[in-house]
Amino acid sequence: MSDTILVTKKNAVALITMNNAATMNAITDPVMLEDAINAFKNIEQDKSIRVCVLTGVENAFCSGGNVKDMLNREKMFAGEPLELQEGYRKGIHRLSKLMYNFEKPLIAAVNGAAVGAGFDLAMLCDIRMASTTARFGSTFINLAVIPGDGGAWLLKKVVGAQRAAELVLTGRIFKAEEALDMGLILKMVDKEQLLAEAMLCANVIAKKSPDALRIAKRLLNSTDRLGFEDHLELCAANQAMMHHTPEHEEAVKRFFNKTK
Repeated sequence: MSDTILVTKKNAVALITMNNAATMNAITDPVMLEDAINAFKNIEQDKSIRVCVLTGVENAFCSGGNVKDMLNREKMFAGEPLELQEGYRKGIHRLSKLMYNFEKPLIAAVNGAAVGAGFDLAMLCDIRMASTTARFGSTFINLAVIPGDGGAWLLKKVVGAQRAAELVLTGRIFKAEEALDMGLILKMVDKEQLLAEAMLCANVIAKKSPDALRIAKRLLNSTDRLGFEDHLELCAANQAMMHHTPEHEEAVKRFFNKTK
């Protein structure tokens, strides 16, 4: 990988840092996009990692698409409509699908602007924390395009249909305080404390059983495609399996001894 994506691993937690301050971490840069995909694939396969945190350098989480490239119709935005369609499928949609299906808990530490495709990246995370200086926006409509990376589908689930419609159709940028009020982020902290706060949450999660974490996240995601009774059937099958894991047996003994 180049240095557009930095990865550090410690205590079962991986930190992915988008590192292209010149473009405010525009994810549509082909090199950065491939580096991000490779980073997530590596972390998914690394059995020593249980949780992942995603953040950006300096004043941006991710600015989304590079508007200069759009203007010049180059890189990701080059070609005729059918070429562009295939480019989305083979390009940034690979990252969207990878993050959506990522089986380890994923925390966004939104340190600055998260707009356009950068907003969608934040929405693809399970938990979002933000600094007081963070800004959010599904800003595609301001450039006469549409949310292209899955964020609109996820946004409706998080903030409800009416609020999602307002944010997508106005393309307005809003502050972290409003994001907290609407439930889009879990917590807002000073910028200097953001990464420590995200890591604190990640370290708590990382102490849990990796199998239980993976299956619990699968159950959370199953609500997108299963009715309640089918969800319960999935719960029954997985819970029966979990009751026979060594981690469960050890946890029950610890609980019993502590209570006793």
